[in-house]
Amino acid sequence: RANAMKPHVFKVADGAYRSMSRCIFETKTKADQSILVSGESGAGKTETTKFIMRYLADITKDSNASPSDHHMGVEHLVLQSNPILESFGNARTLRNDNSSRFGKFIEINFSTDGSGRDVLCIQKATIRTYLLEKVRLVHQSEGERNYHCFYEYLQGSPEAEKTRRGLTRLE
Repeated sequence: RANAMKPHVFKVADGAYRSMSRCIFETKTKADQSILVSGESGAGKTETTKFIMRYLADITKDSNASPSDHHMGVEHLVLQSNPILESFGNARTLRNDNSSRFGKFIEINFSTDGSGRDVLCIQKATIRTYLLEKVRLVHQSEGERNYHCFYEYLQGSPEAEKTRRGLTRLE
């Protein structure tokens, strides 16, 4: 249909999760699911991925457990690692101050919770970075910056450390 609405991120994530759950609990088969998030620079891929991960983390939490039980769960660690990964792979471009200059493959593994109920839990997650834009290390266009981690390092380093490493500005 020409006037069909684009899929909503939570609907897509929920559909993948429910399909996987049905296969595991009803047909007792392996049920791999994939969600591909793509788009132009500044289209919101990173934010969309965060929404998907938060949704999956929330939907897989044990409803009988207290929120503190999940404080250091796998889902929490995956969500907490994102700013660190972005620091090493995001840079300022002319179109976006926080543009991802790499791709991420995030694999989230689920298991049953062992209670006999039809509940899945996040068991582990693996994040792989690929296609890091290497040219950015040695050259940026006018108005662009290198990866955020370099500026964060410079901001947090004492002057003596910057001098020792030759990282002070030459006027």
